Amino acid sequence: MRKKSLLAIVITLISALLLFAVTAFAAWNDVRSSYATYTGSGYEGGAALLDPIPADMEITALNPADYNYNGVQSALAGAYLEVQGPKGKTVVYVTDLYPEAAPGALDLSPNAFSKIGDMGAGKINIQWKVVKAPVSGNFTYRIKEGSSQWWAAIQVRNHKYPVMKFEVNKNGTWIDLPKTAYNHFLSTQQLGTQPLQVRITDIRGISVYDTIPGLPEYGGAAYFVPGNVQLPD
Repeated sequence: MRKKSLLAIVITLISALLLFAVTAFAAWNDVRSSYATYTGSGYEGGAALLDPIPADMEITALNPADYNYNGVQSALAGAYLEVQGPKGKTVVYVTDLYPEAAPGALDLSPNAFSKIGDMGAGKINIQWKVVKAPVSGNFTYRIKEGSSQWWAAIQVRNHKYPVMKFEVNKNGTWIDLPKTAYNHFLSTQQLGTQPLQVRITDIRGISVYDTIPGLPEYGGAAYFVPGNVQLPD
């Protein structure tokens, strides 16, 4: 009996580890199944810092497990999700974090929720997946307030797929700028005031290169810089 019990425990542990591995390394475009609620917030001051957001845009807050996909903070900030509910499907823009939610859960804007479910229900079962963003043109970069040649936080916007990695070429070496909880890539070392050669990698592992204007000598207000490239389809 003791041997059988030990064997059962070992099998259970192995099964749990295998399940964890499958969950932890799920493909970025897998279909998630969970629930959705709705809220009127997320248009201003959302965790992704994507203001200004049009008042009629269909948006969502996203649970922490998916928002910080594969261990990267704010990985799915600015992503577009195709969501299927009891009444149909729609596409929403990720602008905020849904901190108390279970894996897979969304907190939709009312205009999105009403398209796929009964508002009176308050909470519905859904399935969703990441899709190519319905955007045109090139990237836009937001340079956060206070950024200078000494410290900088750079955000990538208008991307076809979620951006996971942002690197700057400094003297022939690629420096990886970590992504923050506020959806900017952070540099705490001197990058100077010369134009920056950057390498941007999306959730599919595809990289593109761009050159953006140099940073200001001293920090000031936030500003936007037009990019010269876009991710391929």
